[in-house]
Amino acid sequence: MEILSVDYYADNAPKRFTDSLKQTGFGVLEIHPIDWQLIEDVYSEWREFINSKAAHNYYYDKRTQDGYFPMDISETAKGETARDIKHYFHLYFPNGRYPKEVSNKARELFDKLFKLGKTLLQWIDDHMDPETSKKLHMPLVEALSFDRTLFRVLHYPAIKGDEEPGAIRAAAHEDINLITLLPVASSPGLEVYSHKEDKWYEVPCKPQSIIINIGDMLQEMTNFEYIATKHRVVKPEGEAQGVDRMSTPCFMHAKADVYLSEKYKTADIFLDERLIELGVK
Repeated sequence: MEILSVDYYADNAPKRFTDSLKQTGFGVLEIHPIDWQLIEDVYSEWREFINSKAAHNYYYDKRTQDGYFPMDISETAKGETARDIKHYFHLYFPNGRYPKEVSNKARELFDKLFKLGKTLLQWIDDHMDPETSKKLHMPLVEALSFDRTLFRVLHYPAIKGDEEPGAIRAAAHEDINLITLLPVASSPGLEVYSHKEDKWYEVPCKPQSIIINIGDMLQEMTNFEYIATKHRVVKPEGEAQGVDRMSTPCFMHAKADVYLSEKYKTADIFLDERLIELGVK
């Protein structure tokens, strides 16, 4: 499985990026417009906040899905019984709660990732097979919702060895949304599954790159022309003791009333079903 690395500024970037998505469900922007120092600052600041007592003042709201999700509320991937070894904070703009204990940098990073994600969706629209494109009820960039797009700040604690049997940092899953933008995490561990080879591959974690993958909403909208690839987060072999992991995925979501497929008449119906399956709603 070859996930292509792309220079955002290259003339062939849109085609190379969309070819990689079509072939593997993933693409990597090795060169991109986001200042990496901003990402490092968010990792550093939020690592401290999310592990403090202050995070619990923003305990998540089941109705709005914003706020802090502690370890005992962490998702259980579809088909799994053990909860993932992670805790995280959900940020929605402009309406979700934003902790007063941190700077504005996470908000700034979200704005930059959202803008980049919108461009990438336009690339997908522009390079989609015309027959697939005709079946969409609207172009992807028009389906995109700002206020439903989720910015998640994730902390995976260092693995100690006394975790629940079968639990890993993030069990095998597909994302719910259209596409996900994932700045490379503070440590490796992301793997993608190849159905053809029945094998897990490490996703290239080139320093300062951004990983993009297809979500189930895009898969539904395109009648499986674009495949959402299963992925997971594991403790890499040989990882030193005491190494934790910070990650800030931006999940680009469709508007609530966007038609996905015959099975899922709206994005809202699909999202609700998945949140219930994950045990967080």
